[in-house]
Amino acid sequence: MNQMHRLLFVVLAGLFVAASGQALDLSAYQGFMKGAGQNRARTPAAPAPAPVAPVAGLPGPDRLPQSRPLADDADASYRGGTVMPLYGAATGRGGFSLPQDTRVPAGLRPLLNDRMYPRQGISLSGNSGAMLVPSPGVLEPGKSAVAVHAIPFDLYNVNDAKFNDQDYFDSSLKLSYGAFEGFEIGVDKTFANQDRYDIAEPVYINAKYQVPGNITFGGSFCTDSQSGYHSVWVGAGVPVAWAAVGTNFGAGTYRFTYSGSQKLKRAKFGGYNYKYDRAEGYADPVFFLIGGAIPMSNSLHFLYDFNGDRFSLGFRFNYQHVLHLDAAYVSDGDYERLPGAIAAKRLRNFLFGGSIVW
Repeated sequence: MNQMHRLLFVVLAGLFVAASGQALDLSAYQGFMKGAGQNRARTPAAPAPAPVAPVAGLPGPDRLPQSRPLADDADASYRGGTVMPLYGAATGRGGFSLPQDTRVPAGLRPLLNDRMYPRQGISLSGNSGAMLVPSPGVLEPGKSAVAVHAIPFDLYNVNDAKFNDQDYFDSSLKLSYGAFEGFEIGVDKTFANQDRYDIAEPVYINAKYQVPGNITFGGSFCTDSQSGYHSVWVGAGVPVAWAAVGTNFGAGTYRFTYSGSQKLKRAKFGGYNYKYDRAEGYADPVFFLIGGAIPMSNSLHFLYDFNGDRFSLGFRFNYQHVLHLDAAYVSDGDYERLPGAIAAKRLRNFLFGGSIVW
C-alpha cells in the first residue's frame, strides 16, 4: 500500500513539473511576436494624398493678396460708413487699406469719424460745442438748431450792495444753421429781466468754417461795436479734447466816470484787464480756449471747457442727438470781480438749458 502511494506521488509530481514547464515556455510566443514584427516591417506605407486641383473662380495660393506692414506715419479717417485708406498723400507712403466692412469700435468712433460733424448741442457762445466755447466741429449741411439757456446773475449798485428783491437771470437765445459743407452760421441774443440799469445786450453773428485737415476758423461779431468786442479764433482737435487761440478787437478802452455815462464793453472770450490807477480797462487782446465732451454713454456726455476767463464742468443729456439738455457749474471770472460801480451784473456759478438740432 505504501508502494502504491509512493508511485502515485511520483506520477502526480511529474505531471505538475511538466505542466509548470509548459506554462513557463515562452518560445512559441516569442516566435509569434518576431513574425508579427517582420510582417509590420514588410507592410507598405500609405500613398500620399493627391494634390487638390484649384477650384474654378478662386485664386490659387500664389495669387492670394499679400499683407503689408502698417506704415509708421499712416493715418486714417472713418467717414460716411467707409474706412479711408491709410495712405499719406503728401509723402506717398503707406498704402495699407482696411476692408470696407471694417467696423470701428464704439469707443474710438468719436476720435475717428466725428471731427467735422460731431452732432453736438449748442454752446453758450452761439455755436455748436461744449458749454461755454465752440468746438472745431460744425453742423451738417442743412441742419438747423435752436438753443435757450438760463444764466442766473446778481445785480449790484454803485456801492457794491446786492439787490435781493428778485431772482435775476439772463435768457440766451441762439439760432444756428449748417449752410454748406464745413460751414456753420448763426446768431445769438441775450435778454435780461432787470430794468434798473441800461446794460447793453447786443446781437452777435457767429460763424465757423472747417478747412480740410480739421482746422477750424471761427468768429463772433458784435452788431454794436460800442457795446461789445468782436472775437476771432482758430482751433483744432477731436470731440473729446480741443484747443483754440484767438483775439478780441473792435471796442475801445473803457474809462470810468462817476456819471456812469460810458458803459462797460464785454467780450465773449478771454478775461478783462482793469487798471485801477488809471480808471480804465479792456478785454484780453489774446485768449485761449479749451474744451471737450467725453461720452459717458450713448445719451450722456461730460462737458468741460475754459473760455479764457471762466471754466465750466457739466453734463449734457441727449435724446437721439436731437434734444440736448445742459446743466453745469461755472466758475467766477474777471467780470465777476469788478466793483458794482463798473459792472453791475455778475453771473452766478451755474447755468442750465438745452437745444434742439434737426
